Amino acid sequence: MPSRPKSRPGQPALITDPDRRRRLGASFSTDTSLQEAWRYDAVRPRYPREVVARMLALSPAAHPVVADLGAGTGILTRALLEHGADVHAVEPSIAMTEVLAARSAELLRNQTSPRLQVHRTTAEATGLEEASCDVVVAAQAWHWFDDALVQQEVRRILRPGGVLAVVANYLDTSVPWVHRLTRIMRAGDVYRPGWTPAVDPALFGAWTTQETRWERAITPEEIRTLSTTLSSWLSADGPARERRRANLDWYLDEHLELSPGEPVQLPYLTVLHTSVLPGPT
Repeated sequence: MPSRPKSRPGQPALITDPDRRRRLGASFSTDTSLQEAWRYDAVRPRYPREVVARMLALSPAAHPVVADLGAGTGILTRALLEHGADVHAVEPSIAMTEVLAARSAELLRNQTSPRLQVHRTTAEATGLEEASCDVVVAAQAWHWFDDALVQQEVRRILRPGGVLAVVANYLDTSVPWVHRLTRIMRAGDVYRPGWTPAVDPALFGAWTTQETRWERAITPEEIRTLSTTLSSWLSADGPARERRRANLDWYLDEHLELSPGEPVQLPYLTVLHTSVLPGPT
């Protein structure tokens, strides 16, 4: 059996090579087609309601203004809107922001004020006003940013007493069959127990980390589609994709003996890191 992810307390960013970060990140930003963006939105996991409520509850504002950095197709953006937040969705991908706007339109149909603003730019240069946000969150995205630049930008746009939140959904590798699945899918964003985002202590306080375990119903066909939304797949060449597809077919159909079209409960782990800035003096 493959070894489990090892604890990584106090470690630097999970992707430390800037060239590799740019190459893999481009698979989601500049290289993503509209069809791929819709597929991404359809199969990527949502965030548990209690996790979204928890990050917003840390803000002293009754109706918090949130900057969602690397918002993608708006999976977290929509959850924030449903919880009553005003959202600045910051995302450089044209295709992903088109899906974000389309999927958010229904939520905003009966709203009298523009509760969502989409900014087609990077997390390192949001263009938002100084001290304009109560919460800044990066969902499934912090590892794509330039560490030093994004920290300066987050500190600039957060109000005193504001919250920096880094949240991610991980396949729960404490379950043996799921751990093997992540190896076959080449899911690189596997949670390392004890890991926290590396930030400058002069800019941010200590992290508080909370883990939430849950399951989602998903068919074998959807698992296959999910694997094609990973950066490791999008950046792979044809032969590598064929090998991965064959291995996944064997694992799902022969080893696990999953029935086509029949949902299976896929365990997830949602990890929320929060840092609260000092309030006004």
